[in-house]
Parts: sequence; structure tokens; C-alpha cells
Amino acid sequence: MIRVGRGQGATLEESLEQAVAEFQSPQFVLYFSRPGMLDRVSAFFARRYEGIPTMGLCSVCVLHGGAVDEPDVLAIAFEEGFQISCGIIHDLDECPVQHVYRFEQDVKSIGKGNEDAVCLEYCTGNEEMLVTTLNAVLDKFAIPLMGSTAFESVDHMGRAQVAYNGGVYGNACIYAIIRSLHGKIRTYYENIYERTDLRLHQVTKVDTAHRRLIELDGRPAADVYCDTVQVSRDEIVKTNSRYPFGRLLGKKIYVSDVAEVLPDGSLCCNKRLNPNDAICFLDYGRYRAIAQETVERLQQENPNRYFMLTGDCIHRYWLYEDEHFTAEHAKNLLKISPYAGSVCGGEQYHHQHINQSLVLIVFSHDSKEGEGAE
Repeated sequence: MIRVGRGQGATLEESLEQAVAEFQSPQFVLYFSRPGMLDRVSAFFARRYEGIPTMGLCSVCVLHGGAVDEPDVLAIAFEEGFQISCGIIHDLDECPVQHVYRFEQDVKSIGKGNEDAVCLEYCTGNEEMLVTTLNAVLDKFAIPLMGSTAFESVDHMGRAQVAYNGGVYGNACIYAIIRSLHGKIRTYYENIYERTDLRLHQVTKVDTAHRRLIELDGRPAADVYCDTVQVSRDEIVKTNSRYPFGRLLGKKIYVSDVAEVLPDGSLCCNKRLNPNDAICFLDYGRYRAIAQETVERLQQENPNRYFMLTGDCIHRYWLYEDEHFTAEHAKNLLKISPYAGSVCGGEQYHHQHINQSLVLIVFSHDSKEGEGAE
């Protein structure tokens, strides 16, 4: 059983009481609060559910129940039917490997997965090192990773926080390893971008520590972008939400977008690119058809679905706002199942940190008669 509560009252205390009014016996509570409220919200949940893991973060808005919403708090309670182990990893920018032992003990307590388990995480940054660290353990247990990077606002880029058991932390990752005792848990991501042509470009010079793409094909990366998309350097960041880079791994494409153009023609990206990566240019033009394909695929593959957790990239959200598609996107998700999710600054899916994507966890029953989300 998963229950969702929304809180929007005259005071924050009233909002919090509204959000938990229908909760009965949570094993674990996840929550999204409006920016500026995380300290008080996390303290409330820690007091209310002492001895039960609670974790959360701020989000500029949430998607829930077929709509885009801005409540004071949206809370999700995992009640009977799950086995859950939670924790926090500190010092992401230094050496998260120091926390592997504790993380591995938490994963061991859940056991090996069989399409019935997932590792859900929310972090404040340093995603590539985090994904590598977590998967060093998760791969042994056949448990997939899905998560996102906290995003509070443009003014707070790089200064996000997460909350765990009443404490609020920067430079950290909160996680929950979740096993369904009576059904399936499957993970998905949606990439609305497709290759604009068949030409591939090679990453020839990077600064991986700072996510700087310096050269493509031996030329300044900004010049290659401008020549291909036919824009000026001043237009790259704005244009990149529609025409981002795609990193090719086999038949899969993972989006990397540009955060800043530097005077030397290098591009600071939100996803790290590596030397010799094969890069293509992407186009968003078929996004409505791709969204419908996602709905149909998840409906077909999960006939007994009852709930989804989602993460929507803020850059894709802004693109949908420009295209007047945000409300339709929220309604499309409800065609699959009841759901709740945040708007995030980046997405983690299996072994990749990606940009401008939608990530989803789909919960299903063993049979159509089971209980679901409320």
C-alpha cells in the first residue's frame, strides 16, 4: 500500500497535518516541500514518525494526480507490503566510497532483486561518482538505480539540500532500497530527443573534473555547435534545451545539455562527457508522439500497475512550458497510473547520470485484486 498526502493550509503546520491525515502505518515516508521550508518540514516528519525512516527534499513544483502543483508539502507513505532500508551518504565531492560498507549492508538486508526491488536516491550533485559507487554494490544484487538531483530554484543551483530523519544536509545523497513483497517494481526513462542526422562527432578534449567539453573533432566545442545548429555563441544555452547533445552508448542515447559557454569556446555541461565519446546532435520535434509511446509501453508492460514515482528534469519542464505541453504531460502520466514526483536538476538511471529526461518507477501487483495507492 502506498498513500499520498497533499498539504496546503493557512500555516505550514496546518499543511503538514493535512498531508499525513490519511497515513496509517508507514514503514517509510518520502516528501517534497516547497523551497525554504525543508528544515521545518523535516523536523515535523522526524517527530511524527520517530523510529521510522523519513527523507525528503525541496522541489520548485511537483507533478501529482494528473496536474502540476505547488503545495507546501507532498508526502508519500509506504505502508504494508514492502521491505525497505534507508540511509544517507555524506561528502559526495570527496570520496563517497567510504560509505560503501554501510550501503552494502543496507542492500544485503533487502537481498537480491528479481524485478521486485529498486534503489531510489536523491542527491545534491557529484552524480557520476555517486552512480559508480552505488552500482558497485547494486550490480551484485541485480537491483536497478533510479534517482534525481535536488533542484530548488535557479538561484540555488549547486546549493541544493536533502533531508534525512530530521537533519538537513548539503553535499549528500539520501537513498531507500525498496522491495515489493507482493508485486513488481520496474524502472524506465523517457528520452524525447532523437538524432537530427547520422553524423557522429568525437569528444577530443575535455576537463572531466569541471564537466567542460573543450573540443569536438579537434575544434572548439562551441564552434561545432554553432555551425551545426546555425546559432551564435550567445544563443547556445537557450537553444540547447531544444537541441542538446546525445552521448551514444550502443543503441541508447543519453542527453547532455549545456549550462554555460566559456570565452575560449568550451562548453560547461550538466552531464560529464569523456574523451573519445561519440556525440550526436538531438532534436525535440517528435516529443508528443514519444510521450504517447511511453504511455502505451508502460500500460502494456505493467498490466497490474498501481503507482509511479517520477522525476522530471527542470530543463525539459521549461521546454514543455514553452510548448504549452506541461498540463498535457501531467495528464498523460495519469493514464498510466496514480503517481507523484518532483521536478529535478538531473536524473540518474541505472549506470548513467543524464539530463533533460523523465525517470519513472512503476509499482505493480501480482494480480489485479491487490491493494494500491490512495
